[in-house]
Amino acid sequence: SIPLGTPAAEALGLADPVIDFEVTPNRPDWLGVQGIARDLAAAGAGRFIPNDVKKVSGSFDCPVEIRLEAPDACPMFAGALVKGVKNGPSPDWMQQRLKAVGIQPRSLLVDVTNYISLDRARPLHAYDAAKLQGIVTARLGKKGEKLVAIDGKTYDITEEMCVIADDSGAIGLGGVMGGESTAVSAGTTDVFIESAWFDPLRTARTGRATGIHSDARYRFERGVDPEFMADGMELATQMVLDICGGTPSEPEIVGYEGYTPRVIDFPYAETRRLTGLTVDAPESAEILRRLGFGVGDGSETAPVSVPSWRPDVEGKADLVEEVMRIHGVDEIAPAPLESHGAVNEKILTTL
Repeated sequence: SIPLGTPAAEALGLADPVIDFEVTPNRPDWLGVQGIARDLAAAGAGRFIPNDVKKVSGSFDCPVEIRLEAPDACPMFAGALVKGVKNGPSPDWMQQRLKAVGIQPRSLLVDVTNYISLDRARPLHAYDAAKLQGIVTARLGKKGEKLVAIDGKTYDITEEMCVIADDSGAIGLGGVMGGESTAVSAGTTDVFIESAWFDPLRTARTGRATGIHSDARYRFERGVDPEFMADGMELATQMVLDICGGTPSEPEIVGYEGYTPRVIDFPYAETRRLTGLTVDAPESAEILRRLGFGVGDGSETAPVSVPSWRPDVEGKADLVEEVMRIHGVDEIAPAPLESHGAVNEKILTTL
């Protein structure tokens, strides 16, 4: 029994701590729980648990052929088929977590894609494989095409949009929303899981043109981690197998050419030059490593490799910002502007 006077949230099992934060457009890694956890751990709030993805062993070759016809819009695409699944409600723990962040549970196959999108900032899409006709193709739209999306609305497709299509025509807007004709349902027994990578600018333009505000669009237009494409598909496949059974295919991966990290030569003294903070080399290197950067040898300057989930880090100043915010912005001492002992002369000139 629950003692009288127990807070309602505690009695209902809803007393989880709430972390409320604003995500700036340059930090797509913060759009997943794991990205937030990494930063909190780097700042000293607990220990980061990587949760590496294990590869699923497929029992047969993926029967769904994938073709890329617009590499500028969709340069790579991973997919896998799971046959013999039993779709239904997702487990209570998954439903509770989705509801806690404002997502209405629908069915296991849909909830898994939403869960991984929120957990790892990796949007996915699930198709009813029995409804697919022929080759699944990522291409640009054709004039006059239309799509009935999973929100029930019909959208006009332009030649600037990236679409996912099969022999029946467009079955989804790449990076924005899937179509109704191939959507999973309670009767789905074979599911094709899509994990692709879509160009951020084209995704943003498609979203604006259609007025669709989806979680997938929100993430793709800010930049999704290209290195987690195959892992996101593997993770979804494993969750589907664990919860509703089935037999997985080998993954079908098209267009992926490997990730070459950007390497920045970082002089540790740059932090003091730009911020006035003195952060020694060992602490700077440790901060960057906790944030997922690779740090090479060097007592004064070290090569720093940028992880795939940080497209915002382009130069030395960005690394200074990383060191500064984890070390503590509050450590910067306030200092008055230097006075020259005279009133400034007029700087506005007349023409």
